[in-house]
Parts: sequence; C-alpha cells; structure tokens
Amino acid sequence: MSADALVALELMPDHERLEAEMAAVAPLFDEAYYAQTLPTLPTLPDTVTDLLEHFCTTGWKQLRKPNAEFDVWWYWANHLDPADDSLNPLVHYALAGRAVGLSTRPRTTASGPGAVLPTDRPVRRACLFAGFDAQGVVDEAAMILLRELARFSDVYCLYDSYLPETELAKLREVARDAWSVRHGAYDFGSYSMLARDLVGWEALEDYDEVLFVNDSSFLVRPLDEVFERMDAQACDWWGLQATKGIAMTRDVPENAFPDPIPLDTVRDELLDQYEDSVTYDFLVGSYFLAFRRPVLDNAIFRRLIDSVTAQPSKRLIIQKYEIGLTHLLIGHGHRFSTFVPYLYPFHPVFTPWAFRLIDEGFPVLKRFLIYQNHYDVPGLVHWKERLLEVAPEAPVEVLEESLLRTAPADRLARSFAIERGDDGEVVVPTPMTPREFKKADTAAPRRPDRWVFVVDPATGMLPDNSRAIFDLVRDDPAITKIVLSRSVRLEPAGRNVVCLPERSPAGREALLGAGVIFVKEQPFRTLGLGSLAERHVVVAVREGLSMVATSRMMTPSPRPDISRPDDTGPLEMLHEIPRPKVTGVLAASAVDRGVALAAHWPARFADAWLTGIPAHDHLVAELPPPEVAAQEQGVRDLLGGRRLVLLATSHRSSLSSAKPYPYSRREIDALVAWARANDAVWGVRDPRGDLERAYLRRFGEAALDLSAIGFPSTQAVLRATDVLVTDHDGIGLDFMVTGRPVVSFAHDLDQVADSLLFDLEHLFPGPVCRDFDSLVEALAPTLDATEPSRRYLRTRDLLIDRVDDQNTARAVERVRLELEGGVA
Repeated sequence: MSADALVALELMPDHERLEAEMAAVAPLFDEAYYAQTLPTLPTLPDTVTDLLEHFCTTGWKQLRKPNAEFDVWWYWANHLDPADDSLNPLVHYALAGRAVGLSTRPRTTASGPGAVLPTDRPVRRACLFAGFDAQGVVDEAAMILLRELARFSDVYCLYDSYLPETELAKLREVARDAWSVRHGAYDFGSYSMLARDLVGWEALEDYDEVLFVNDSSFLVRPLDEVFERMDAQACDWWGLQATKGIAMTRDVPENAFPDPIPLDTVRDELLDQYEDSVTYDFLVGSYFLAFRRPVLDNAIFRRLIDSVTAQPSKRLIIQKYEIGLTHLLIGHGHRFSTFVPYLYPFHPVFTPWAFRLIDEGFPVLKRFLIYQNHYDVPGLVHWKERLLEVAPEAPVEVLEESLLRTAPADRLARSFAIERGDDGEVVVPTPMTPREFKKADTAAPRRPDRWVFVVDPATGMLPDNSRAIFDLVRDDPAITKIVLSRSVRLEPAGRNVVCLPERSPAGREALLGAGVIFVKEQPFRTLGLGSLAERHVVVAVREGLSMVATSRMMTPSPRPDISRPDDTGPLEMLHEIPRPKVTGVLAASAVDRGVALAAHWPARFADAWLTGIPAHDHLVAELPPPEVAAQEQGVRDLLGGRRLVLLATSHRSSLSSAKPYPYSRREIDALVAWARANDAVWGVRDPRGDLERAYLRRFGEAALDLSAIGFPSTQAVLRATDVLVTDHDGIGLDFMVTGRPVVSFAHDLDQVADSLLFDLEHLFPGPVCRDFDSLVEALAPTLDATEPSRRYLRTRDLLIDRVDDQNTARAVERVRLELEGGVA
C-alpha cells in the first residue's frame, strides 16, 4: 500500500470508501478493546451493531482507540493535519504510515532535564489571555486578574465575543494590545489566533516564557509566590496543577486514588501506566500554562496551536487541546512541572480540595466550581465565607458581582441548593422525571388560580407575548403568577408572584395542577413534558407574527393516483389522530391562524385563538407598562431628539451558513451620511445571544447599541423607532401595527429561504431589497412618509384583524373561558 491508495480512496463514492476503509483497518482493529472505550461500559449502546463500522464512521472522530497500541490523536497531531478531519488516522496508518514506521503512540515518557530561565536579567514573559463575555463587558474581576498578570508579563488579550471600543480601551490600559473576534473555538481558539495572527510567533520569539491564561478563574491572592517558585524550577513547561481523571472517566478504578500523589512519583513511575489507559485522561490544567523556549520552538507544538478549530463538542475541545496538548508534550520529552507539587484526582479545583489548595497558597478559584458544581460539592452557598477563611484578602464582593452577572441563574441555584444531610450524605436537588411528574400531576388537585409563565429556553427571557399577559394580571390578587426561569436572573414584580428555576424540584412541583401554562412553543420543547394539555390550559404564545415557510407547510401532500380505483373512494385513517399538544395558539388573523396551526400540529382549527398578538399592545398603547416606558425613555435619551432608523437583524454569524451582510466602509459612511442629513441616527439591535455582533462591529460608534443587553424589551425600542430595516420577517410584520415604514434587506434570501418569509414580495408591507443600492433607494423616502402606502395597509389588513391595545385582554378572557369549561 502507498500514498496512491489514499488518493484512490478520496475518489470513491461514500459507500465504497467506507467499505474500503473498513477492509484496510480490519487487521488492526481489536473489537474487545474498542468495546471498552464506548461510554456504556460494559454494555454496548443499542445503536452500535458493528463495532468496526462504528469506529470508521464515528469512533475515530471521538478519538477512541482501535487497539491498545494506536492512539488516534497522537498519530493525527504528529503525522497529519490536526485541523483536517477528512481522513481516519488509522486508515492513513494502514495504507501509508505503517510502511514508513510512523509512531502510533509515544515511544517513551522520559523527559530531559528541563529548561532554566535566565538569572542574570529579568525574565521576558508574554501572556496570551483568552477572554469571553456574552454581554460584551470586561468586569472588575477580570481586570484584577489582568493587572496581576501585567506585573509579570506583556499581556495580549483576545475575547471570543463582541467588545465595544470602550471595553477594548479598558483592556489596553493594562495590556500591550487587545482584540475581540468571535471564532467559537473556546480558549484554545484565542490562544491560536493570538500566536498565529495577532501577536505572531515571530514576536513571541523575543520572550523566554509565554503564558496561556484564560478568564475562567477568579484571582484570590497575588501571583508572586507562583512565579518565584516556578522561575526556580527546571522545566520546559508548567501549570498550576495536574489532574488524573475527568468527568467522563470518573468511574475508572485507577482514578479513584484517595490521597494526592507526589509529582515526582507521577513523572518517574506513573506516566507509562497512564499511557496504557483505554482513554488517556492525564492533564495539566489548561487555564494557566507556561511554555519555555524548548516547547515554543517545537514545530509540532506550533502546528497544533496553529490548527485549533471549532469542535462539535466541548468534550473534543478537552480531549484534543487540553488533554491532547499534555499528551503531546510529554510524548516529545518535554519536562513539565506544576505549582501544586501533588497530583489530585478529577480536577481538584472543581472538588472539595479547592479550598484546601487555596489555603496552601493556590492563587485562583474557578468560576465553574461555584455555578456548575458538576461534582456536587455541598455547601457552596457559603463560598464567600469559606474563601475568606483561607484567603482573607480575596475581593469576594467583586467576585460575587461578576458571578451573579455571568453565571446561569438556574445552575447557580442548583449548586447553592446542594447540602450535606444530617446523616452526612450529600443531598442533591433532583426534579421529578417526566414519568414521576405525570403520576403526581394526575393526583394533584386542579388550581385554576395558578398561572405559570415559562421562559424561552433559548433566551432565558419571558417571550414578549407572555410578558404582555403577565403585565396585565401581575397585580391581580386572585391569581398566583409563577415564572419558571432558566439562565437569566429574573425578578418580576407584582402581587402573588413567585420566580423559580424551571429545572428544579420546586419548579416542577409548581406545575402540578396549574390552571394555565404559557409557553413559547410546544410544551415538550420548552419543558420536556408531554400530555400537559390533557389536564392544563396550555397556551402557545408564539414569538409574534410570522410567515415562516416551515418544511411541513412547504411540502405538498401527495396526490391520489386517480388511475387506480381504490384511490377514488373515501380516505381511511391509517392512524389515530394525535391529541393536541396545546389548548390554544394565539393568532392575529385567519392567515396567521394557518401559520400558527402548521407550526403547532396537531392543533385543531378551533385551537387557534383569534385574540390578536398581546405584544402588539405594548407597541400601540398610550401608556405601556412601566418597564417598557422606562426603556423607551432610555432609547429616546440616547436619540437626543433625533429620529431613529433601526437595523434589527436575525441571527447571522460568520460561523454559520447564514452570513451577515458585509457592509463596506463606503456603504456604512453613505448610510450614516443619509441619516445625519435627515436628523436621524442608526441603531442596531442584534438578536439576543448573538456573540459576534457583526453589524454593530461594522457600524462602530456611528450607530447606537440597542441590543437586548441594554434594552430587553423589543417593544420599547420599536416604540422609539421611526424606520425599521430588518432581515427578519417577524419583527417587520409586528412593526406594521405602528403604521411606520419598514424595509426588508433580504440580501441572502436565496441561501436561507427556509428561515425567511416565503413569497416575500407579496406578503411584506414595505420594499424588499436584495442589494445595497436597492436598500439606499428604498430608504430615501421613508423619513418623509406621512402615511402608510396602500401595499402596507393591504398587508396589515391581511395579517392583523385589529390594531388596538386590547389583544392581551382578549387573550386573558379566552383563558378564563377555557378555565370555566371551554367555549361553545
């Protein structure tokens, strides 16, 4: 076999290629050994019927070993392109690598003496810092860590999220330079981009040591002791601590050692044993690493860092770039060391060992321990007190402020609820399973006065329509309002209002017997529970108006073959009609009813309630709810009397197939000049959760940031909007109730037709633009328009029956009728 066989393999059809690959690696495949690598030891998953086929289609991409002597990632990282996942490494070895003797695992774990830092001059040290903040904020907790790192190194920062110029300027006061680029490859993606592109390997050659540090830790004490101790050690690379075992290998017996192991014992005696593990799981914690010249000058190390790409799962990030880097450097004889002179099992920074380590001088506390707590450490609700006992100078109030702002609220609540019982056992709050819930719900008394509002799982916020209904009944003393929250911390005000984490025992119990449950979509997608409509009034509030072409709507039903006699008679039902998943779906018109029913099949015709869209009330009401009014005033304060042209976008990312429009500098300048000439200003509202913020990046300070981070209420922003430009059909159609101009900029309609308005030219109330020139032409008359066009009014009349502020009242009245026994 030779490289010619690999070329021939690439030219084969997929099914032939798989057969050829299986035939090539079959002599090297140890079925009994491979079975041990699968996650359900010792029972195989039901879906795995052919282990060799599983390895050739799936297993190698998950870095599972085909035999004891072949480490997939070692071979891949050393002999192939680590970023290229088009070729199974074992296939390459069978067809080409074996003939030339390529290594399949490290030949030795012995290391050299290690590098020594200079003592006749100050150490030249750089720090590549990887940050992330979904809200585009560099908070004081991050700055504390950065200031301390800057005492010992030249810091270069890259945030894998949007940061406005004000935040970048804050970083540059401490760092040599700072950038924000959304790449989606986690911390190693930032290290890679910094080393390869932004700072450059050539510039890093001037340093004796380069740190890789991320913002996943809180600094709780100065780093003087760390650098003093590590500067004196001979090693090629080092970290703060090492671990044997991770969450997915927690049941492996060799990882259950009860006492810490001296690091010298690990290096001298145990590394060979770790090499023989079915899943290699020894690593030096990647949140704080330091590399000296022998590693920095290693071409294979540089190639691995250069090749970092976004991965399908965080598990692969860990295996390739955290564990994989440790494995690679040890296998190439690079001596390592750690500030903590012992090896602990299962990442001690995430276990009860964490506070003991800090007591012994460890400088950081991991955020993940506090809010994720995946090893169920009890008593973390008292983390501040425990931290101050071992690090009295730790800035706990600053750390808490950062934690409350960034940590998912429901995970933090779960973590803080884990306690140790009177019997000494750890008690973990566990919500009812769907089966347990159904049994309990059947036995629970009905509570018509209990109305449950469930947040949108994607955003963590109440859907706009649920929010409108909540606002109407918030002070009704006869109704208990229960808000089931997720990642976002909510504090809804009102009488008889309770907010509970949806995925908690109390949250699930709150659903028992509830009279009404408001969900954005079908309840199973929102709550993971089925059959709720059998005992509850379940209302799908939807996101608003939409003419989205769903696959069900766009797929024509097969026509009967009239040439066959048995196709001409009455149709017989082949299956029982499924029970509806919801009691009602809110709709604005007969046309909107059809869309709503298609999206909520098997809802029946009568299940679509022609109440109108409650959130429309917030757009047209003279006196909206206080929160909406306050946010609207906030927008108007930014406008300073100018008119607002709002660019409201759907989710488009450079990481996905739906790309944002690449406005050029010339185009941005033209749009800004037009706005200024008309006493207007552009505002950009990217969708919640958009970490790239592509449009705001392009406009920069020439546009107002009107994102959901600063203005959660879409209606508040739209109330202050004079002209709307959007690539999203829903917000454009909702805006019709205001009577103000709306323009569609659907530049990539042909590429993303499945997610945009179908028949756009006929069902959109304003101009539909496919390129920049047509957008400019469409915008020209909008700010001078005095009344809606005939097309605008025709579309509004087609899609919206009533333009008033009574939609919410009609929806609530319909709910009350259902609770009383239904509508005749």
